[in-house]
Amino acid sequence: MAAGVESGVTIDTARVTIDTARVGPQGQPVRVVEAYVQPYGPPQWSGRALDEARGVEWKVVQREQVANPAPLGLLGFGYTTALLQGWNTGITEQSTNNIVLGYAMFYGGLAQVLAGMWEFKRQNTFGAAAFTSYGCFWMGFALFQIFAKVIPGYALPYYGEKMFLALWGILTFTFSVATLTLNFALWLLFISLATLYFVLAGSVASLDARAGAGWLGLFVAGVAWYIAAADIINENYKRTVLPLGKWSVGVKMFRAFKRIFGKIPLIGWAYVKACNREDRLAGYVVEHRKVDDRPSIIGPPSGKVVGDLEGGATGAVAHARGDLDDSAVYPRAYQLHSSDSILPGGFEGDAVRRQARQADVGSGIGPY
Repeated sequence: MAAGVESGVTIDTARVTIDTARVGPQGQPVRVVEAYVQPYGPPQWSGRALDEARGVEWKVVQREQVANPAPLGLLGFGYTTALLQGWNTGITEQSTNNIVLGYAMFYGGLAQVLAGMWEFKRQNTFGAAAFTSYGCFWMGFALFQIFAKVIPGYALPYYGEKMFLALWGILTFTFSVATLTLNFALWLLFISLATLYFVLAGSVASLDARAGAGWLGLFVAGVAWYIAAADIINENYKRTVLPLGKWSVGVKMFRAFKRIFGKIPLIGWAYVKACNREDRLAGYVVEHRKVDDRPSIIGPPSGKVVGDLEGGATGAVAHARGDLDDSAVYPRAYQLHSSDSILPGGFEGDAVRRQARQADVGSGIGPY
């Protein structure tokens, strides 16, 4: 079982184990809570005394602190992208590709892959997937250039290159959907990069169209560098000098989509039912069981026990207000970053958002 704890320090996760060999004040087995925290001090939680009465023992486990790798990945990506567009736009000679080759392999490639590995360490799934993917893209691009120089007659097939670029456009658009819950600058980066890939796919044999794509590529590189600069400067100044436009419009957009799509017979109903079921299993929501005493669209109140799905934090507030009954069922915590499941109605997103507010080191490309 995993749980998060509330404190005045940056928190990752806490692991709860049951010690059946020991007995608490009320005769129950002792629960040992190992709280993983940054090395700033032990956790302070208002419910600790109550837990001690229930037979809960707290242990503080120091966690290794990892610097924010996002600026490194963004700088490597932006630099290599801008350098390549020098030839596409006609600003530099075609032989500029000889310079791009080395930077694509190491700064745009290897450095991004390493940044992705450190994002795994920081438990930032989005950053890990994005940096690793685009690092591999640049390393693959460098290999294409090497093969073209050492293998006589080597060239990418016309339709193969189109498909190769279009697939990267689709992948990038997928990433852009995730950024709707992060910040505007990151969304702008990924949506413009997806557009760049599609324009490049359509301009494989057109030098004029490729020149237009080159200017778009310079814009993409500029946005990437802006986000990297914001991460570095804001961290050192301990205040927002370069804003990123933090937002969460994706949640509202998804709720609207879910309401509209759910009205479609069969497909929409099945989609909504599947989403609700997996949300309950994952712990994204709290299921409150209560008696249906409200009239429905198709008839009078059924009097049956029904499930009312609420987001974790919202569900806890509604329960505290008395809007919902006491027979609430709290599913297991879904362990992505950290969770507050030790509290009734807790949700892992609460701990992530609190950590983002309290952490000295933030990130423009993820929750940390």
